[in-house]
Amino acid sequence: MSTDIGVWIAAFATIGLVSFLFKENPLYRVIENMYVGISAGYALTVGYDNIKNLAVKPMLQGKYSLLIPIVLGILLYTRYVKRYAWVAKIPLGLLMGIGTGLAIRGLILSQVVNQIKACFIPLNSFDNIFMVLGTLIVLFYFFFSIEHKGSAGNLAKVGRWVMMIGFGASFAGTATGRISLFIGRLQFLLGNWLGIIK
Repeated sequence: MSTDIGVWIAAFATIGLVSFLFKENPLYRVIENMYVGISAGYALTVGYDNIKNLAVKPMLQGKYSLLIPIVLGILLYTRYVKRYAWVAKIPLGLLMGIGTGLAIRGLILSQVVNQIKACFIPLNSFDNIFMVLGTLIVLFYFFFSIEHKGSAGNLAKVGRWVMMIGFGASFAGTATGRISLFIGRLQFLLGNWLGIIK
């Protein structure tokens, strides 16, 4: 059995969170509130360090161009003053516009360009042939210019089955990942905490 206080805290937090599987109970609520409180405290500390290291110190060294994002950040808090709440829309609009632009660029690159690139593979193995044919058949399922009847309907059904297999494999990967995390916590409880297993 461990003598480390950190291991004991982690063990009780693990037991408290896992106890929710049976029923919501006071131990679970205490651990949940502690988790939220610790996360909020950590976020506050990180925010303070970011302001100190990324704004105040560089400004003291003469980087006055940082004054623009600092002022825009401060203007976000005008929403708490009823008379000047409209001012907060200016930096919020800038944040949303820049964020949307970056997200769309990343989305197009990862969801469109990279997926198209992934289909340009040599057709020298069964896996590669299945990957390319499966992609084309699934794309045909979403092609609604032709009525899905006859051979087109059969092809669309195959596309739906290929998608279902893909979703099932994805779900299985997620489930096995969660089971792996649970086994890791059991190994922690039985090994690091209680010392029953090595």
